[in-house]
Amino acid sequence: MQKRLATVAFTGPLKLKRESVAPKTVDVVADVDLATGEVKLRVSDRDLQKLRQDAEHSVR
Repeated sequence: MQKRLATVAFTGPLKLKRESVAPKTVDVVADVDLATGEVKLRVSDRDLQKLRQDAEHSVR
């Protein structure tokens, strides 16, 4: 069984800094396997698309 939980950072939610012109971030959530204790950090599909777009622009 897995459960998705919000992550907690010292000053607010855990975030990833985007590689964009303006300082922007995306939220990170944690998927926890309640049987094994394994934790996987994830970003939403929408935020993943933003990170991919940032990566495409940085390559150019």
